[in-house]
Amino acid sequence: MRSFLTLHPDNPITQTGILSEFRRHGLRSRIRRNRADVTHQPLDPIIVGAPWALAAWLGYRLVRRRRT
Repeated sequence: MRSFLTLHPDNPITQTGILSEFRRHGLRSRIRRNRADVTHQPLDPIIVGAPWALAAWLGYRLVRRRRT
């Protein structure tokens, strides 16, 4: 949230490590059982995407309110 207030939002592509998933055996490394983050992997899209979706929705609502 702080990154939105400073007008320098995080870059989800470079700062989440998703590029290394593709470069270093992504799918194979994701399904191994000895990873610490295997249990919360289904939550990752929500945690990463929810702030962006919320900001887009709020922006849409603000623009729409100003137009009417």
